[in-house]
Amino acid sequence: MKKLILGAAVSVALFGGAAQAAITVDVNGIPVINAATTYEIFLSGSSAAQPFIESLMTSTKIPAANRICDSSQLIYQFRDTGTTGRDQNAYLCVLNTANPALKGLAAGKTNLLLYKRNNGGSAQGVNPVVADAAIDFLKVDTAANCSVVSAGVAGTSFTKINCAYTAGNPDLTNAQKPDFGMSDVDPGQFFGQNTPSGFDPVTTADVNKLTVKSAAALVFGVPVTKKLRNAMQEAQFGLGNACVGNETVACMPSLSSEQIASIFTGKLNSWKQLKLGASGNLFDNASAANQPDSDRVHICRRTNGSGTGAQFGIKFLNYPCSSVGTPAASETGALPEAVLAAQVHENSSSGIVSECLSELDSGSNTVSTGFDQSRYPGVRWAIGIQGTEHNASRSFDYRYIKVDGVEPTLEKVVRGKYKDWVELTYQFNKTHTFDASEKAVVDEIIKQAGNPIVMAATNLAAVHSWGKAGFLAVPQSFAPQANGTIAFEKPVNPFSHGTTTKSPNACRAPAAYNLGTSNGIQFK
Repeated sequence: MKKLILGAAVSVALFGGAAQAAITVDVNGIPVINAATTYEIFLSGSSAAQPFIESLMTSTKIPAANRICDSSQLIYQFRDTGTTGRDQNAYLCVLNTANPALKGLAAGKTNLLLYKRNNGGSAQGVNPVVADAAIDFLKVDTAANCSVVSAGVAGTSFTKINCAYTAGNPDLTNAQKPDFGMSDVDPGQFFGQNTPSGFDPVTTADVNKLTVKSAAALVFGVPVTKKLRNAMQEAQFGLGNACVGNETVACMPSLSSEQIASIFTGKLNSWKQLKLGASGNLFDNASAANQPDSDRVHICRRTNGSGTGAQFGIKFLNYPCSSVGTPAASETGALPEAVLAAQVHENSSSGIVSECLSELDSGSNTVSTGFDQSRYPGVRWAIGIQGTEHNASRSFDYRYIKVDGVEPTLEKVVRGKYKDWVELTYQFNKTHTFDASEKAVVDEIIKQAGNPIVMAATNLAAVHSWGKAGFLAVPQSFAPQANGTIAFEKPVNPFSHGTTTKSPNACRAPAAYNLGTSNGIQFK
């Protein structure tokens, strides 16, 4: 099943007291994938969780007994060249035998090659899993298509390898059935606008084909381009105020849920229609340094089938939870800016949303994000949707804002103050065929992905200037802190979209899961 030997193994090494097949490389530095010693596992879905999966596979901050990969050995990251890994990745490592679940597996394999497809978002972790159907993954089994771009250091960084990738091209893709999928919301939400191209809407009968496991709660946020954020600070705090350009929580501007819904449903076509603060007209009163070259509203959202988009529809538009819910405005394509309509740019992954916002802020194109700067050059203000584990380093030119006056932090979720969070799920088809011991590796990845100790380690990459964000363990599996508080070294959400008798459903209003284990929730 899904195995191809790249070349002959060059050497064998011993480590951890047991015989292990080391990862070897060819003359170009490209790893040799040996089918006899390597599990190849295919994971599709949630692009918002990509940084989390990457950290789960590679972080040395995770306790040794919980790690998937042996961080004392080199770890390799294969990335699609077109988007530098924002759409497709694969991680090759030596399995961590200090983890009891990964020691002495029946197949005797010692290495892991985990493919992670982000392209298409969460629905790609649901619909093809329901159908047990093959989809495109990155092809890493030919050195002719791949090249090393940076050498790694064991325990510090991984070796990065870029591979040519074009969707649908059999020479550059690896068509495989996902072994398991992940989605930002439960599988039952992927119908209507949330149905990805090429698949049918998910039905109750489809959900019954799956084994679904809640893994973690992810906090989402509303990002805006940096110049728009600065202009909002000017409107809310005053021109020349020390808060303008400041990254602290006290200086975060805010939009209400109603304002956000109005923008994303296309009700506003010009930023002149957004009135904020004493200055009144946001656009006309912005300083020259923060003025865009057009007042047209731009939206960087995700393609249909994205879990990021699905959770946004649920939290802000009551869609698809209600028959009267309003879907978000759709891709507008090459629409002239003279047309009085919001420009909507649908992006295939969370990474491309980051590019979309940054490029509109700078007025330059580096990756195709749906807006042609050659036709309409210049800076634009834009708004998007993004998981809060992104951009803590502020390397992209966008910033998160408050929603209804509340910042998107773990603590605000635990205190019941911030609403934009959902429970991610992992799922696999009950009839899917796994290789020997492969299912044990998948089960361990899912288990550790839900471990709050592991989340604490991965959340270190989501510490923003305005607070700590990222992931929380779910109360179905772990007890929250007493009295509704949060322990960042073991973060657990006391709230859930599920109950003690019903599985999580993102359309269900979240409530305290089991107060018997936490002795209450916070009042203030």
